[in-house]
Formats: sequence, structure tokens, C-alpha cells
Amino acid sequence: MSSAQGGMGMRRPRAVIGMIGLGLAIGVGMGFFFGRYIWPVRYIDVAPADLHPDWQAEYVRMVALAYARDRDLALARARLALLGDPIEVLRRLPDRSPASFSPEARLAVADLLRALRSFPASGSSGGPP
Repeated sequence: MSSAQGGMGMRRPRAVIGMIGLGLAIGVGMGFFFGRYIWPVRYIDVAPADLHPDWQAEYVRMVALAYARDRDLALARARLALLGDPIEVLRRLPDRSPASFSPEARLAVADLLRALRSFPASGSSGGPP
């Protein structure tokens, strides 16, 4: 009789461990589902320096295209400064993903780099004369 009780005693911890494992699996699955589809994280107003390097390259591309359109060097410099030294940011750009840039974007980046080198940053908030 004691051997039968020993057998029953062994089944109980296994059942408890199995239930705990099942509960954990269900909890993790539900957490993934809710986090992915019901309440996903939404990033709003993220600083450019916190973006993935691919998105930083896209940010630089947009800054260069905006400069090509409005020719506001002070604004372009201020926008690039959010990623670090503007000239270094543009120099590092080929390491990021320039192959995906259109020819227009490549020209805009080169033009902005020339402008930044021609008109070094000054103490004033205005751009070049």
C-alpha cells in the first residue's frame, strides 16, 4: 500500500509543474498577442539620434532635400546637429545606405556638404549672406 501512495505522490508534483508550465505558456502567448496586435508600442516625437541608423540616413536625406528646396543653411545645420556635427554626419552617410538614395537625393546631400564646408558655423543664428 505504501508503494501505491508513493506512486500517487510522484504524479502530483508533475501535474503541478505541468499546470504551472501551461499557465506560463498561455500567459506569454497572451502577452505577445496583446502587445503585438491589441496595444502595440507607438513611438511619437523620437529624437533623430535615437532612430535606427537606416532611419537616421533617411532623416539626413530629407534634410538635404529640404535644403535643396529652400536653401536655408542655418535650418539644415540645426537639423543635422541633432545627430552630431553636421559635416561628420554627412561624411558618415555613405556608410549607412546611400545606394537606396535617388540621384536627386545624392546631389542634394553633396550640395549641402559643400555649403556646410563653405560657410562654417558662426555665433549668429542666421545662415550665409
